[in-house]
Parts: sequence; structure tokens; C-alpha cells
Amino acid sequence: MKKIKEFLNNFNKKTLKRSLLFSLIVMLLIITIAAFDLTQARYETATEVRIEPDLAFFIVDVESQTGQIKLESMLPSTTPYLYTFNVSNFKDTKKANVDLKYSIEIITTTNMPLNYKVYKGTNTNSNKVSNDYFVTDDNGMYYRHLVIDDVSYFNYNQRQTDVYTLWVEYPIEYKAYPKEYAGIIDLVDIKINAEQVV
Repeated sequence: MKKIKEFLNNFNKKTLKRSLLFSLIVMLLIITIAAFDLTQARYETATEVRIEPDLAFFIVDVESQTGQIKLESMLPSTTPYLYTFNVSNFKDTKKANVDLKYSIEIITTTNMPLNYKVYKGTNTNSNKVSNDYFVTDDNGMYYRHLVIDDVSYFNYNQRQTDVYTLWVEYPIEYKAYPKEYAGIIDLVDIKINAEQVV
């Protein structure tokens, strides 16, 4: 009987130690996997969400109009951010009474290392930006000017809308510098200049 008690005491201690060690390893493994999945899910959510503010310009007369897109909460990605803006020759019941032509100017701040393209309609093979250069204002602030040489036309006897896509790339290589660009915002001013066709 003494030998059985001694065996059970030794067996329980060894089993208890093994069980505790095994349980600890399993818990650490579960915590590690859960933390990795949570981090991965946060990153994927942030990179897959595309904020697409739609700007609408209504040119019913000879005029200039400016709209602004605020680029914020962006992360470096292989997938570009897409923003749409429309230009129409009517609004509700009001319509242009003359043939109009319009041009587009785009000026951006230079807070983030972004690349830009502009597409008209569904044609993503033809970037409308013909020139891209930097300018400074009187205070020494740098701005980026995207030149779009195309001039578009609206006939006064038709209700027309042109749809554009502003393609913005935040190159993936900047993922290595998360602190330098965290919380930074870039502004994009889109200006439509309408003139009467003579």
C-alpha cells in the first residue's frame, strides 16, 4: 500500500507539471495567433477601404468653379485610391444656354509622396495629365500643378455630364516610414474653367 501511495504522489506531480506546461504553451500559441490575425485584419481593412468623395461641378454659364478633395487616412498600398468628379452643363432644371468649353486645373499640396493620374470616362488607358510640375507661392510653400491639355465641349441643346477619375497612388515603398507620414493630409484643388464657344 505504501508503494502505491508513493507512486500516485510522484505520478500526480509529474502529470501536473506536464499539464501546466502543455496548457501554458497552448495558451501562448493561441494568444500569438489571435494577435497576428487581429493585426492582419486591421491592415487589410485599412488598405481595402477606399474613400471616394464625389465632387460635382455644374457649369451653366461662363465661370470658374473650384472644389477640394481632402486626402487623409491613406496608407501605402499597391492599390490606388480612386476619387471621382463630374462636370455637367445643367443643374436640376437650369441648363447652359450657350455652347461651352471647359478646361481643368489641378493643384495639390505636397505633404505626402503621392502620384497622380486623371482619366476621363471609363478609359483608364489614357492619362489626361500632360505635364506635372512643382511651383512655390510667395511664402515658400510648394504646390504640385497637374496640367490637363484636353479641352472638353458641351452643346447648349443637350444635357451632358463628363465623369473623371482622379487616380492617387501612395507607393508601397513608403510603408517602411510609417512615422514620417502618419496623420498627414494632402489637399487637391480641382478648378473648372468654362468659356463660351465662339
